[in-house]
Amino acid sequence: MTNSFTYADQLKKRYRCYGHFYTWEQSGFELPSRSVLEIVDRTQLDVAAESLWSRPADAVVIMMNPGSSRPLEGGAIPQLSSPLAIEEKTLVLTQPDNTQYQLMRIGLLQQWAHIRVLNLSDLREPKSVQFIKKINALENVRGGGLHSIFAPERSQECEQALARKRDPLLLGWGQHLDLVPLAAQCMARLEGARTLGVPSALHPLLNAHPSPMMQQQKEQWLTSMIDALERDG
Repeated sequence: MTNSFTYADQLKKRYRCYGHFYTWEQSGFELPSRSVLEIVDRTQLDVAAESLWSRPADAVVIMMNPGSSRPLEGGAIPQLSSPLAIEEKTLVLTQPDNTQYQLMRIGLLQQWAHIRVLNLSDLREPKSVQFIKKINALENVRGGGLHSIFAPERSQECEQALARKRDPLLLGWGQHLDLVPLAAQCMARLEGARTLGVPSALHPLLNAHPSPMMQQQKEQWLTSMIDALERDG
């Protein structure tokens, strides 16, 4: 593959990111969430943000959770009693992060105009330790599992989210062992679809995160994923 590593300043000029944000109340807590992220190459695809959710993406990537993702635009974030109450996805401009820049770099090399990012969990929590505590606590709450789009109750939404023009699905949810139950639920929902990820030595259901802290590791992940895509054809 090419050794080109496009930097963020260039990527920000070419790509826009749009997310659907909501907050839901569960057991007295307000849980900031994001159900989907749409990454668009404006030089290839010029459509209104509200039409993105109804379009099959060029590629779909599944990550851990939205982290610190936030809207760039003003306006109230819908407060819902449950993720099942989502009737339509209003997409707003969001601030890209280092992980999304990695996906843009793949998109450049693969000539993808539209990348959809899903997550094992919708919960917006930047600290991994706190995120794991929250999903573990939700396991013991009725309806708590709805934080994942791969929950059985959200199957219709999930089916639309997975609509894509190309296989395989790209996986990059990381290597935290507490993610294994969510990863197993996700893989069951994918029903044997072709997937690609950089494997983890810790567990067969885990995989490397696209944006580790060290620059060298970022480049290694990018090389490994592009090489896997080229072998897949």
